[in-house]
Amino acid sequence: MRIDLLGAVTVRYDCSTAATPSAPKRRALLAALAVELDRVVPTDRLIELVWDGSPPATARAALQGHVTALRRLLDGGLVLATRGAGYVLTGDPDQVDALRFEDLCDRAGVLLPGCPDAAAAASADRPTGDDDPALPLLRAALDLWRGPALADCGSALLRERAAPRLTDLRLRALDRLAEGLCRLDRGAELVAELVEAVPAHPSHQRLAARLIDCLDQAGRRAEARAWYDRVTAQLPTAPGPALRLAGERLAGGPTAVPGRPTAVPATGAGAVAERATATTAAATAALGPTAAAARRLSPAPSQLPRANRRFVGRSAELDRLDGAIATGREARPILVTGPAGVGKTSLVQHWAHRVAERFSDGRLYADLRGFDEGGPREPTEVLAGFLTALGVAAHALPASLDGRSRRFRDLLAGRRILIVLDNARCYEQLAPLLPDPPPEAAAHDTSAHDTAAAGGWAGPVTVITSRSRLRDLLVHEGATTLPLDTLSPADARELLARVVDPARVAAEPQAAAELAEQCDRLPLALRLAAARLAVRPDWALNDLVAELSAERAGLTAPARADLGSPGVGVALDLTCRTLTPAATRLFALLGLHPGAVIDPAAAAVLADVSPAAARGLLAQLDTVHLLEESAPGLFARRELVRLHSARLAAELPADQRLAALDRLIEHYLTATATATVACAGPHTGGAPSAVTASAVTPSVITPPAGHSLPPTATPGQAADWFGREEPAVRGMVLRAEQHGRFAAAWRLAHRAGVLYAKARHRRAEWWTTAESGLRAARACADPAAVARLTTDLAVILVDRRDFRAAADHLDRALASADEVSDPVLRHHCRARTADGLVRAGRPDRAVPLMTDIVARARALADDRLLARALNDLASAQVVGGTLEPALSHADEAVRILAAHPDAAETVRATHTRAEALHALGRHGDALTTARLALALGRTQADPAIEARSHALIATVLHALGRTAEAVAEEGRAAEAAHR
Repeated sequence: MRIDLLGAVTVRYDCSTAATPSAPKRRALLAALAVELDRVVPTDRLIELVWDGSPPATARAALQGHVTALRRLLDGGLVLATRGAGYVLTGDPDQVDALRFEDLCDRAGVLLPGCPDAAAAASADRPTGDDDPALPLLRAALDLWRGPALADCGSALLRERAAPRLTDLRLRALDRLAEGLCRLDRGAELVAELVEAVPAHPSHQRLAARLIDCLDQAGRRAEARAWYDRVTAQLPTAPGPALRLAGERLAGGPTAVPGRPTAVPATGAGAVAERATATTAAATAALGPTAAAARRLSPAPSQLPRANRRFVGRSAELDRLDGAIATGREARPILVTGPAGVGKTSLVQHWAHRVAERFSDGRLYADLRGFDEGGPREPTEVLAGFLTALGVAAHALPASLDGRSRRFRDLLAGRRILIVLDNARCYEQLAPLLPDPPPEAAAHDTSAHDTAAAGGWAGPVTVITSRSRLRDLLVHEGATTLPLDTLSPADARELLARVVDPARVAAEPQAAAELAEQCDRLPLALRLAAARLAVRPDWALNDLVAELSAERAGLTAPARADLGSPGVGVALDLTCRTLTPAATRLFALLGLHPGAVIDPAAAAVLADVSPAAARGLLAQLDTVHLLEESAPGLFARRELVRLHSARLAAELPADQRLAALDRLIEHYLTATATATVACAGPHTGGAPSAVTASAVTPSVITPPAGHSLPPTATPGQAADWFGREEPAVRGMVLRAEQHGRFAAAWRLAHRAGVLYAKARHRRAEWWTTAESGLRAARACADPAAVARLTTDLAVILVDRRDFRAAADHLDRALASADEVSDPVLRHHCRARTADGLVRAGRPDRAVPLMTDIVARARALADDRLLARALNDLASAQVVGGTLEPALSHADEAVRILAAHPDAAETVRATHTRAEALHALGRHGDALTTARLALALGRTQADPAIEARSHALIATVLHALGRTAEAVAEEGRAAEAAHR
């Protein structure tokens, strides 16, 4: 099978049969996976790409449907597998044309800036004879293109993210092929492709220069002149060096060599020095004699701190920094941003030493102390140090900030100098320290591919670090950003080995991995934890892991001050001091929140402010990396940050802390109730678990005054919300129990049971939650609550197929129900257990229990309760193959519910009757009944019910031999399931 992305997305089997998915979203999914072949793509990213950044609430379920369809489409050569929280398409890279194109370019030595070996490939000597091995590889690579990359892929967002990289590589390959062919006097071969490419990329002067050379070699000099005039007329400034040299060759100037145009040098130390000198001289001359004299006489400062010998990893980030100064964009500031302790300063200092020789005019460094306890440094003071280093005498320093900034910018003009501004607080602190932007010609000349390997334009480069996102810097200066994340597990282990002892780390790999995770893989926390081991050679790594685990009630041990270095806790405290009082208070209150993700609704309840105000406070915390906005309106935090927040919460006055906790508990009780209603409805005939939960779910759910609830109105929204908030719900049950809020604890645990029943991979978490709820119910001395929570545990045990333990729990639940003489509660307890048996694939065990439940329900004088019991029994009998009794029980349920045509129970009973008729071979009657179930189900506005009815109709139509109609119904079922 072949997947072609270099043009309209197409899929072909090896026999050339087309297999391209017709659904745009399915094409988008396949293209997104193919671009990342053999790499896991997180589900959330796929949802974002497939739905162009605006997914519906049911996107996750719809994605699973598309995955299933693609698996049927793919042959054995490509496999679509689930991996953790994402999907991966595996296969031979040659099966994807985009990957085959990249491989051919790589073998030809054509790489994008920032790629490993890019600099070496760019600086390699070009073959001068007729045997350039790159040319056939590049010809084959370019022949793979059929049009714009990812055309008709079904996702504008995917095209926006993936196509530019492929297009840039294509232009580089075209440029390299043109260079090689012109060297062999074969430029005419490429005229047609260049004539097509140049108008599509009007700012690419180097490509235009290649076209002019190729036309000249083809003997079409008049056309070459016309193209030169056309391209230069569109430029906002004078032509760059590549295009200017092409024009000189065309005019027969002194650089022209007949038959072999002089190639524009792309690499080489001599060429670099010559270009840097020429650019510097021109820029300096433009400043006038005073600045020129200062430029000649001022020294080349070197202010970088000593290199860190224990720096590890960060190869991708170092490559990105290299790439940022090799793309012609380095005139813009480069901003390295990330949370406290993530290693921003170490990364930039290590990189600065690595590239120091590329900045022959000096390296300036200043710690701006943006988040220090004593406050940030004043720009006036920083400029004094910079100007002195550049040769300005102390008595000659301008007095004003503006004067010093202007003098600094004058001295930087045209100089190849590196400026590192470490630990910046805000844009206002940075603005006077930034050099002037480059001249207009340099800013618009995108032919600077010539200088990529050498470091680009010969002017100053500014690199900034900050734990703030500095959005004003991005707006006003167009800064290039490099967000810094924590270390990889392998790099974290290597850092431990360098500080402690490689042999000790190698002897306890599991403990080393646990220690790294307890430190959130933050370099600062890892160094401080490792320092504790270094001074205790008799300790095993496991000893420290155990101690840290015991200390996690407060801030973990890496924050200790006796290590002679500021700890994580100190760094976080200093960060908090930059916040407004309201944001600081919210950060402390978030220590009461047990979840990993926080939304504005929960934050508003904690802080007792409006949701709009809460969003503003969360944005402040995000700005300084105390939180990370992982998705629109959702804020994640690292474990060390959560622990620090919890320490601050413990320091709040008890009355404030408990009041906030009560508000948060009430918020989750209400939010869980709305999600429960969405999944099962307060009065539906769904799973018996839903019926039981409805007994403790209010019929009218309203949020506290002035607050809002998260969107959980539909089953899909409810499932998404619970998937994200389950740790918080579980944590709130445990916290409510710990603080003596027993009634709230058991109610929250029991309401969550409906949501846990839907999330089948959360059984261990459900057990923990239900056990806590049961302890709280016993503390309340509430037999009805004990019965409900004990039944929850029985359902989990049935799911685990531990039927003996489930029976014991059911007996205890029934005994508790008997204490309050509540036959309806007793009925629900038994019905839930029977339903669990059916779900566990044991209808043989379920049917006798359900038969007894029906007999007892007849004595309860509740027709709808009896009808639900009859329908449950009929459904189990269909599964078990007892068909005539199943039809009889379903008929009785339908008759009882005739007075309630709009009820969900009526839809389900009608559906069960259709299943029984179909199983009996009465397909005509089954079809009529199934269509009635579909019509009734549409009144419920529940896509899942509608999808189930369409699927049953399709099954019956297949049995009747009406295949075309059946296929159409299957499509409708899939469409309803994906809504």
